[in-house]
Amino acid sequence: MSRGRETVYDTIRMRIVSGEVQPGGHLAEAQISEELGVSRSPVRAALHRLAEEGLVRLEAHRGAFASAYTRADIEEVFELRRMLEGRAASLAALNRTSDHVARSEVLVQEMGKIVDAHSDSRRQELHDNNRGFHELILSAANSPRLFQIVKTLTQTSVTPGTFFYYSEEDLTRSLRFHTDIHQAIADRRSETAEELMSLHLRYARDLFVDKHFA
Repeated sequence: MSRGRETVYDTIRMRIVSGEVQPGGHLAEAQISEELGVSRSPVRAALHRLAEEGLVRLEAHRGAFASAYTRADIEEVFELRRMLEGRAASLAALNRTSDHVARSEVLVQEMGKIVDAHSDSRRQELHDNNRGFHELILSAANSPRLFQIVKTLTQTSVTPGTFFYYSEEDLTRSLRFHTDIHQAIADRRSETAEELMSLHLRYARDLFVDKHFA
């Protein structure tokens, strides 16, 4: 995909995961094309790509809409992630290399700097670092099938963008979880790493449900 098309894709995706476009919201191809100053072709391509990822729903003769989700959808995805990523954290503690630990430490430190900056404009950066942290753990687990299954789950419309709804207190607690998970894996404490990851994702699930279904 060309750089221009990638930018269009990133812009639309950001609008969805940040909540700017609400679940069920219409994504008008012509309007987006005009706003971004591009032809309708890259917009159409981006919408189809997002539909493949589960973020967009395409309806014949009606157009594209941000995917809606139910409380049951959210709870199911987070529960699956909790079980699978808990297992991944346990395996990572057993199989990780010094390089995994070093890269994990950098990501945690970067997340700490962003949280301390109290800058809403850096939420996307925090989201990207968080994704990198979780993917690094999956890589360290050395289980390609597990990696692919979890990656499919995290690409659904339910889980991306969680940080955009966090308060400062929520961000601080999330950072603490990441720090503790990193340390447990570095120390090869597999049971602790699994327990912490499970608690982390349960907390994230509860926050997400509270924000959307309070």
